[in-house]
Amino acid sequence: MVSKIRMPRIDANVDEGAIGHWLKDVGDRLAAGEPLVEIVTDKATFQLESERTGFLRSRLVVEKSVVPVGYIIALLSDEENETLPDVTSENETVMQQHREALLFGAGGPGEPVEAAGRGSQLGKRGPGHARPRATPAARKLAERTGVPLDQVRTSADGIVREDDVLDYIRQSGQHGGDDDG
Repeated sequence: MVSKIRMPRIDANVDEGAIGHWLKDVGDRLAAGEPLVEIVTDKATFQLESERTGFLRSRLVVEKSVVPVGYIIALLSDEENETLPDVTSENETVMQQHREALLFGAGGPGEPVEAAGRGSQLGKRGPGHARPRATPAARKLAERTGVPLDQVRTSADGIVREDDVLDYIRQSGQHGGDDDG
């Protein structure tokens, strides 16, 4: 039997996580409860443990990649040579729903894409002005300090992080309340 290892939801406000470091290689045998991979979110860094005994057959996400909750990150099987399912379309669907949720401000992954369109931020902002991609911590800080997320410079991945908002505050001369300078 093949098991799909998914990016877990560790908190209600966390919709994505990064693969920090793989602790097992493809082909390794894992025991139930054995650490498989380090997951990094805005809220925590933790080791995801294998839910069952089996062979790590496939790592579907490279280290430092950010993927949404529910995305299949690895495949585990009972047998070393068991045929693996193609999970590409399933992962594409999860990723598309996550992008739609970010774009339209819906609740998050797992909700139907159609639900994201209702009351969307895009309609309120006008055509071509999508809601900026940002981590929950960055959104909270920006809201608290009055920083417009669409004006904050981001790293190459285009996601506004808390440090990006702090840099914006420092450069613009605003005081964010929590910032020392």
